[in-house]
Amino acid sequence: LFRATHITNQKLNEVGRIDLRGSMPRNIAIALDSSACSVEALDWCLRNFLDPTDTVFLVHVRDWRPIDLPETKDRPHLKGFGYASVSDLNKDLDKIKAQKAMELLKEFAKQALKYGIDTDTVLLTGKVKCELCDFAEKEKIDIVIVGSRGLSMTQKLFVGSVSDYLAHNLHCSVMVVKTGKACT
Repeated sequence: LFRATHITNQKLNEVGRIDLRGSMPRNIAIALDSSACSVEALDWCLRNFLDPTDTVFLVHVRDWRPIDLPETKDRPHLKGFGYASVSDLNKDLDKIKAQKAMELLKEFAKQALKYGIDTDTVLLTGKVKCELCDFAEKEKIDIVIVGSRGLSMTQKLFVGSVSDYLAHNLHCSVMVVKTGKACT
């Protein structure tokens, strides 16, 4: 009750957003992937939270794991696809995944520009939780925004929640945007 009263008593800025930042520009990182939750979270942020004075980083972390097949002298099934080795296949797959990730970030950046928000796109590779924490510390991020995937308690136990990990390990604020859909 107090929180709702507090927010409704805040001044609205000139574009109708709640002005919680005062006069200081913010460094904001929005973690994105290709899920519907990410798309909805970005849309919500653009409509309700971001300001043109903010420094906004659109961050995608590629949790790239190469195909791991035992090396043998003869790989006829790979050679049939034009690959002499598993490492050649992995190099091509890595390149394709990186290109798709950059295309995704460019689309998100175009969406932000429609709202007058200029962004920097960042493509990282590694474990999502760790890479987001390292990036936030390195760039002195004020808030990291993630979408909620709607994991069940069992899924959170076995898979782990990125937002939960960030909330417990980052030294900045973490905003989890709940969307209208159960996203996976």
